Parts: sequence; structure tokens; C-alpha cells
Amino acid sequence: MLTISAVVALIAATVAITSTLPSPSLLSQQAFGQSNATQEAASSANQTGVNMTTAASGGGGNQEPANKQLDQAMKALDSGDNAAAEEYLKEADNSLSGEAKMHVGEAMKALQAGDIEGAKMHTQVAQGLL
Repeated sequence: MLTISAVVALIAATVAITSTLPSPSLLSQQAFGQSNATQEAASSANQTGVNMTTAASGGGGNQEPANKQLDQAMKALDSGDNAAAEEYLKEADNSLSGEAKMHVGEAMKALQAGDIEGAKMHTQVAQGLL
């Protein structure tokens, strides 16, 4: 009689435990759903043209022309042609957004204040964000 009671108690405990745990197939379906949602988000970002690395880094805007303009601005700063550097920075500023745009703005402020090294530093930071 004692053995039967122990078996019944063991079965009751097993049933109680398994009824509170989700089934393995349910866990699999939930994991697949999360994976599918992640893939859909990435696909949606690709379809809209969002570069996830750029979004995370704070860059933005039309990067290729802006990067060329920033290269030209650095060359002009290196050669002492501050007027040309300012023009290149303005052109880059028009096609950027986010943190890169902010650094281009700071580079222009530094250049206008005569701080060539500050202008170069902010220009390099903006390039690094692209």
C-alpha cells in the first residue's frame, strides 16, 4: 500500500511539473517566430535602403559624395586653401545627417575661427562615421 501511494505521488508530481512547462514544440515555434521577426526586420531595412551599420554609428545621408567632399576638404586644409576647404565642407554638409553632419558643422566653425587643426580633427571624425 505504501508503494502504491509513493507511485501515485510521483505520478502526480510529474504531471504537475510537465503541465507548467511549455512543450518542446511550442518552444521551437516561439524561437522560429523570433528568428523570423528578426529576418523580416533586416529584410525591411534592406528594402528601404537603411544601412544598419550606418544607422548605428550615427552617420547618414549620401555617403559616397560626402566622403569625396571630405577628402577634398582635407587636401585643401593640408595645402592651406581654407576657402576651398570651407566650400568642400559645405557641400559635404548638404548631403549628411546625424553625427557626421554635426562634426562637419564643427569643422566649419573651427575653420572660420582659424583653428585648422580642429577643422582637420572634426573632418576626420566625420569621415570615420561614414
